[in-house]
Amino acid sequence: MKVAVIGAGPAGLAFADRLISIHPKAKIDIYEKSNYIGGISKTVKYKGNRIDIGGHRFFSKSDEVMRWWAEKFPIDPTSFSKDRIITYQNSSRSADGFRLANKKEIDLGRVMLLRQRKSRILYKRKLYDYPLKLNRRTIQNIGLLRMFGICKSYIASKFILNKPKNLEDFIISKFGKKLYSMFFESYTTKVWGRHPSAISAEWGAQRIKGLSVRKVLLDILQKGIKKFTSNSSSEIGQKNTETSLIEKFLYPKYGPGQMWEEVANDLIKQGIVIHMNKKIIHLHLDVLEETSQIKSITIEDQNGTKKIESYDYVISTMPISELVEGIISEKLDEIFPKEIRNIATNLPYRDFITVGLLLNSLKDPRGEKIDDTWIYVQESDVKFGRLQIFNNWSPHLVSDQTKYWVGLEYFCNRGDKLWSSTDKELINLAKKEMSTLNLCKENDCIDATVLREAKTYPAYFDSYKQFDKLIERFNYINNLFLIGRNGMHKYNNQDHSMLTGFRAAELIVKKETSPIEKNKLWFINTEQEYHEEK
Repeated sequence: MKVAVIGAGPAGLAFADRLISIHPKAKIDIYEKSNYIGGISKTVKYKGNRIDIGGHRFFSKSDEVMRWWAEKFPIDPTSFSKDRIITYQNSSRSADGFRLANKKEIDLGRVMLLRQRKSRILYKRKLYDYPLKLNRRTIQNIGLLRMFGICKSYIASKFILNKPKNLEDFIISKFGKKLYSMFFESYTTKVWGRHPSAISAEWGAQRIKGLSVRKVLLDILQKGIKKFTSNSSSEIGQKNTETSLIEKFLYPKYGPGQMWEEVANDLIKQGIVIHMNKKIIHLHLDVLEETSQIKSITIEDQNGTKKIESYDYVISTMPISELVEGIISEKLDEIFPKEIRNIATNLPYRDFITVGLLLNSLKDPRGEKIDDTWIYVQESDVKFGRLQIFNNWSPHLVSDQTKYWVGLEYFCNRGDKLWSSTDKELINLAKKEMSTLNLCKENDCIDATVLREAKTYPAYFDSYKQFDKLIERFNYINNLFLIGRNGMHKYNNQDHSMLTGFRAAELIVKKETSPIEKNKLWFINTEQEYHEEK
């Protein structure tokens, strides 16, 4: 069996790892167009500091994924309570059953840290817990009169809205109009460049379907009961907790890229070849009577040199718009007529800029220490949408512990004013906006860098409304499997992308390549139970 994998991100690497484990004789070539491993889960190094693109919490409702992570990167036992460690079959494990690192692994630094999750929303220069907590500070920030209005708005939403027509309706149905306008409207508009009323409700159904005011209140009650009735609780496994309500998560010592770089090294040792800086420019489609297949692919290196290779299977994580653009065949119109190709060509994406700032000082608007992993910026007078504090993800991301290493996240489209700005202009903008929000002074910045990432967020509007027509066409190419975030044009977390890779590998080994079997991959969803057998 000879397999080509397009993309060395979580989905592609997870696919290769699963396939080689159940079919050791498989010949696997992975083609990565960049010089980074990990896709958007990469970690970029800058003068001894490390940047996590977008922030990647290693948490999943899938036991399969959680245990895969912990086996690849065992957990540093010093990062959580000693009374939660047990010995099982001559190895140390957490009470949740996850493997703990031994001294050699700790010395090598190939470990997961257990981190405390804290995210807040900055709104009108005040910080609110996310999800919202009914504590003294929240009540003080909002005020009793506005709290009454929020309750009234939430109750009203339960009687007014039936089936949400768009993302605005969906969020209002979960939180009420007042909370929506305070904590969702501005940030969501920044992320997508569209008002929530112009975005499909499907995005909310996938990303925040389990979160609501009722769930937040129930979570507060349950945690309060556990505090008084339980001597111990799960520190790692939180499967029954909504993703937005988790309190702790795993994180590689040197960032997510470390995980995928080490996994890639492990795969190379098993004979898998990873071709860096190699781009797939053509997929040669052979249209048969009852089905069709990719008979070969054209690979191009940095020098423009091209070569053609044949494979039994092709696994793609590349953006669908680029994939369809590269498919060539004498009978192309039979599988992808022009109207279908147009759906793929016009699929929308949002691009992403991170401005990394190294600061002498960082305080919240009250002058207090910031211990958040990230802060959602619901302020309309600044352009950045979220602030990452890398020190709080892992102190090992920062070379000088007396400094603050932060990332300002800007959402944009390639070619617009933000994307086209020079690095200097973006750095000056970032420093000015941090000062505007009273998080630091402009002269607190001692160094900075800019990272641009294209097609980071697959969007759910424009031609996406006809996306099902594309899925149907892809399912009939029997040796082509689409997996991962951009590969399936789904706004997924890395655990979901990994699961699509696992399942695709299993389908190939079983030779279950019919449209019905392949269609199962499209039902793996971030906030579902991943269709695992209990």
